Amino acid sequence: MKFRRGRLYDAFFISDIHYLLNKKIKSHKHKELFQLLDHLNKKEVRFDNLYLIGDIIENWFFSADRRLQRVKGKKRFNKLFERLDRLSSGNGKKYYVVGNHDTTSYLMRLTPKVEHYLIERGWIICEKAENETLIAIHGHQGQYNKFTWMGSILVLRILHVFASAFPAMFKFSENFYHKHLNRQDPSTVEETLHYYQKLSKLTHQDKKVLISGHTHDFLCIPKMNIINTGDWVKSNSFVIQDGKKFSGIRMIARKEFKKEFVLNV
Repeated sequence: MKFRRGRLYDAFFISDIHYLLNKKIKSHKHKELFQLLDHLNKKEVRFDNLYLIGDIIENWFFSADRRLQRVKGKKRFNKLFERLDRLSSGNGKKYYVVGNHDTTSYLMRLTPKVEHYLIERGWIICEKAENETLIAIHGHQGQYNKFTWMGSILVLRILHVFASAFPAMFKFSENFYHKHLNRQDPSTVEETLHYYQKLSKLTHQDKKVLISGHTHDFLCIPKMNIINTGDWVKSNSFVIQDGKKFSGIRMIARKEFKKEFVLNV
């Protein structure tokens, strides 16, 4: 598919960017993300609303706050958010939905300096964004309750200290977390349906479109009005809303895009 020059859409949704993650530690595809955002800007494509649906700024095993304080780190933040801000039409809102990798807070709060940075740029920080048509939530709420979250974060903070002091331990810390503490993503049809039924109940979805990320599956379940934006690192995918139509799009190469699904509501 191609984007028509000067087109205005209702909303843009993307998740699981894991920004700031060092490519030597784990592949992140930030270069491809900038190609996407630059292409949309050059085409003068604009969106009334922007939704960043969690795991945008990587904050596990190192401090995003400390990186933001550095001149080089501040430039990296600006490199992403200046591009995102340019896509806003100025007629709607910009939502930063907090995901589990965005924070090591027991209360699911962003770090103070990151929160201040985003608020200054006009972003609304929340765990759930909702209007009369849709609900946007990261999705980890379908795998964690308050108690399991707090327990996992306690161990994560301990690993965080070791990895901060000895960067070589990052991979060990990450592997330990995923093996012993991380809730496994649904892998079968039955597990997937159970997960989204739980998420639907938790968010009081009713007839609204529920858009999430987290599980890394780029999918649409029309009967449930469910959309997962996929994992940018894994699938280079995002979702666009045009009125009552939601389109799941994958970037397959520079300036090349494929529409994977359409949900009409």
